[in-house]
Amino acid sequence: MRFNMSTPATKTSGDILLDAGTNELEVLVFGLAGGLYGVNVAKVREVIKPMPVTAAPHQHASVQGTFNIRGNVLPVVDLASHLSLTRKQPFEAEGRVIITEFNGLRTGFLVDTVDQIYRMGWEKIRPAPEVGSDNPASVTPITGVIEMKDKLILMIDFESVADSILIERRLHIESVENTLGVDRASKHIVLAEDSPFMRNVLLEVFTASGYTNLKVCSNGEEAWEAVNAAQGAVDCLVSDIEMPRMDGLYLCKRIKETPALKHTPVVLFSSLISDDNRKKGQQVGADVQVSKPELRETVMLVDKVVSGRIDEVRATANAQAAAA
Repeated sequence: MRFNMSTPATKTSGDILLDAGTNELEVLVFGLAGGLYGVNVAKVREVIKPMPVTAAPHQHASVQGTFNIRGNVLPVVDLASHLSLTRKQPFEAEGRVIITEFNGLRTGFLVDTVDQIYRMGWEKIRPAPEVGSDNPASVTPITGVIEMKDKLILMIDFESVADSILIERRLHIESVENTLGVDRASKHIVLAEDSPFMRNVLLEVFTASGYTNLKVCSNGEEAWEAVNAAQGAVDCLVSDIEMPRMDGLYLCKRIKETPALKHTPVVLFSSLISDDNRKKGQQVGADVQVSKPELRETVMLVDKVVSGRIDEVRATANAQAAAA
């Protein structure tokens, strides 16, 4: 990861999540239209000065164009424009471009300023208020709120922003065939996802596929309470990694370290499934790890898990990790 920023970070990039299950993260704070916003450093490849872009016909209104950086052609999104934020002062000509990578996509996001990197625990991030409608296209793009001294920092759901702009076609929102003949309606599944956009998509896919006994949670702490209250009656937990209150790695660690819950299968479904993060998932005892947005694969893996084929799933996952 590279940070070409004039403002130094409080911590060296990459020094925080060396140990799995610490329930900590680094947040890159940036300025936009007079407000402060944040993004998980794990999603950031680098921060650069804006480069000349090439506009394309019929591009999304929020997209300035594309540019080539070291052989990679990336779209550049004017984040303030996309979020309908009005700049109180004329936009600084330079600004900064935050280049992110998640869900197999690299995207540049134009912001006004970049502040610095802060280290904190997930418990410091409060879930964002539920606003908007049940329509995934209109749900809030904010996943969490950080209060830091006299500052209020809003965590932006970059995944939903990218999906709404780039029209991510890998999102499978139809029912998934039941090739194993699983009695899906009888299985108790807990879904933990902080992104309102992805939470709605997960709920739609699992429900359409016949999994109707669902508990849907918007943060890790809520998911922990649901699994703990069930005392072993949860057939499978499908969890994001980065969530307010408690992240998915720490959630998995607590479950696997609790005698009454340790046999609860845990599927990590995240945009942060890289080789390094896969190792972290293994360290905390995750049974399966799936990269977003592979929804069909996730449902089919849950089918195997709840039908008693979890050893097969683990063996396949371990083989894939060893080959990586």
